Amino acid sequence: MAWPTDIVAKDHGRTLEIAFDDGVTISLTAERLRVESPSAEVQGHGPGEKRTVTGKENVRIVDIEPIGNYAIRIVFDDGHSTGLYAWDYLRRLGPA
Repeated sequence: MAWPTDIVAKDHGRTLEIAFDDGVTISLTAERLRVESPSAEVQGHGPGEKRTVTGKENVRIVDIEPIGNYAIRIVFDDGHSTGLYAWDYLRRLGPA
């Protein structure tokens, strides 16, 4: 598994750029991160419970908090902050 070496919010919080130790750098929009949040609020508690989140085109990242050595919590300006984004989940959200 690749580990992040740098995580930076760019473009006034509209984009998150993540550099991994295998040389790959991905850029994810705040909108994509918000609508694909790994939180139970978005993903549900079981198969088939995923909720479609809309209206987040202008959402921004206001804070990034480390969670141990395996994830980050992203705080968005709409108040959402319950998803824990593990390294492998962030990598899967990036381009193939």
